[in-house]
Amino acid sequence: MHAFIMGIWDWVAANPLFGAGIAVVAAFLFWKRPGLVIKLVIAVCVLVALGYLVSGIIDFTMDSAVVKETVIEKSQ
Repeated sequence: MHAFIMGIWDWVAANPLFGAGIAVVAAFLFWKRPGLVIKLVIAVCVLVALGYLVSGIIDFTMDSAVVKETVIEKSQ
C-alpha cells in the first residue's frame, strides 16, 4: 500500500503541470464547497488507513505462515 501511495505521489511530483491542475481544482472546490471537500478528504484518509490496516494484517498472517512452515520443515 505504501509503495502504491508513494508511486502516485512520485508521478504527480514528476508532472508539475498535472500537480498544479490538481491544486487549482482542489482550491476551487474548497472555496465553493468547503464542507463537501472536508468530507471527501476524511473519506479518502479513512480508505487509505483501511488499506494500510488490511495490508498489515495480510503481512502478519503471511509472516506467521512462513514461520510455521519453517518450524515444521526443521522438525522433520
